[in-house]
Amino acid sequence: MSEAPMQKVVNTPPPPPGTLSRVNLYTIALGQVIGVGVISFVGPCTALTGKSVWLAYALAVVLGFLSLLPYVFMTSSIRLGAGQYSYVATTLNYRIAGMQTLVFIVGTIGQASLGISFGNYINALFPQIPGVVAGVGIFIIFFIINMFGVDVMAKVQKYCSFLLIAALLMFVVAGLFNIKYPEVLDVWADDFMLNGPEGFSDALFTFMYSTVGYNMIMTYGGTAKNAKRDIPFAFIATAVSLLILYTGVALTAVITMPVEAVAGQTMVVVAREILPTPLFILFIVGGPIMALVTTINSALYYFQLPFRQACIDGWLPEKWNWNNKYGVCVPMLVFVVVCACVPQLFNFQLTAITNNMQLLTSVSGFITIFALFLFPKKYKNAWEKSHMHTPNWVYYITVVIALIINVLIFLSSASQISTLQIVVSLIGLAICMAFGFFRAKSPKVQIKVSVWEE
Repeated sequence: MSEAPMQKVVNTPPPPPGTLSRVNLYTIALGQVIGVGVISFVGPCTALTGKSVWLAYALAVVLGFLSLLPYVFMTSSIRLGAGQYSYVATTLNYRIAGMQTLVFIVGTIGQASLGISFGNYINALFPQIPGVVAGVGIFIIFFIINMFGVDVMAKVQKYCSFLLIAALLMFVVAGLFNIKYPEVLDVWADDFMLNGPEGFSDALFTFMYSTVGYNMIMTYGGTAKNAKRDIPFAFIATAVSLLILYTGVALTAVITMPVEAVAGQTMVVVAREILPTPLFILFIVGGPIMALVTTINSALYYFQLPFRQACIDGWLPEKWNWNNKYGVCVPMLVFVVVCACVPQLFNFQLTAITNNMQLLTSVSGFITIFALFLFPKKYKNAWEKSHMHTPNWVYYITVVIALIINVLIFLSSASQISTLQIVVSLIGLAICMAFGFFRAKSPKVQIKVSVWEE
C-alpha cells in the first residue's frame, strides 16, 4: 500500500499575543520609513519642481499611504508571522514563497547603503574615523542589541524615534521663525512648478521611495500585543506623522532660503542657515544620524523574520532556525548583518547590484498585490469580523488604486533601466523561479501556515 502524498501546506496554532504595544509598533514603523531620504531628497527635488517641492512631498505621502491601504485592512483581520512572505505562501501557490525567499536577499544586501550613509556622516563629523569602520560598527552595535530580543529592540527604537521626531520638529519650528519667502505657498503662481507638471511628477515619484517603507510593520503580527488593532493604528499614525514631518521639512527649506540655494543640496545646508551651532549639532545627531539608526535597528529584526520562516518551511536548512533564549533566530540575524557589512568592507558597487535587481523586486511586489485581490474570499470570516470591515467593492477599489500607484512608480523608473539591468533581472527572476519550483519537490519543504485569524 503506497503512502499518502505529503501535505505541502499545514495549519499551525496561533501564537499567544506578543508584548509590543501600540507605541512600540508606531515607533518601529516610523523609524523604519524615515531614512536619509527626507534629508537628501528635498534638495534634488527642489531642482526638479522649485517652490512646489513641499506639495510634491505631501502628495507623495498621501499616495504612499493609499498604496498601503489594503495592508491596513488586511492586518485588521489577520496576524502575519513573517509579513508578505507569510501571506503569499498561504494565499498563492506555495512555490512562490520559495522564489520570494531569494528575492529577500536582494533587499538585505541593499541595507549596506544605510551603513555607507552612516559612515559618511560620522566621517564628516569626526574625520579621524574611517567611514567603513563607522558603517560596519553601527551594524555590529545593533546586532548586539537585537540579540536581546524584540522587546529590547523596540525599547531602543522608541527612544531613538522620539529623538528623531524632536529633531525634525525643531527644524520645522525654526523655519517658522525664519520665514523669508512666503510666496512659495501661492499654488497659483506662474512659477510655482519650476519645470511644469513633468518636473513636479518627477519630484513626486522620487519622494515616493521614502514614503512606503513602513509596510514592514505587518511582519509583527506574532509579537504585537493586540495585532489586529495596533498594527492598523501604526500604519495610520505613521502616515499622519510623515505628512506633517516631510511636508514641514520641505516647506521649511524653500520658505527660509531661495529655491536656487536649496536646489541640489541636503537639508544640512538649510539647518546650518536657520539653527544656531548647538542646535545644528543636535539636528545632525537627532536628524540624519538617528534616521539611519532607527532604520538599521528595525531592519535587522525585520529581515530575519522571513528567513526564519523560510527555515521552518524547509526552503532553507532547518538547522539554521536556531533561537536563543530571547527568541532571536541567531543564524538568520548573523546572515542579515553579514549581507549588510560585506559590501561595505569590499567596496561593492552597491547601486549597480540593487539597480540590476530592480525588475526582480518589482515583480515580487506585483505578486503580493495580486494576492491582495484574493483576501476577502480567502479569509472571509476574519474579514467580516474586522473592526475596519468595508463592503468588498470598497476594498477592491483600494487594491486597484494600490496597483495603479505601483505601476506608475515602476514606469517612472523604467526609463532609467538599461538593457543590462533588464537582462540581469530576468536571469535573477529565472533563478528564483527555478529555486521555488525544484526545491518544492523536496520532502523537507512544507509550508507551516504563519497567518492566523485569531
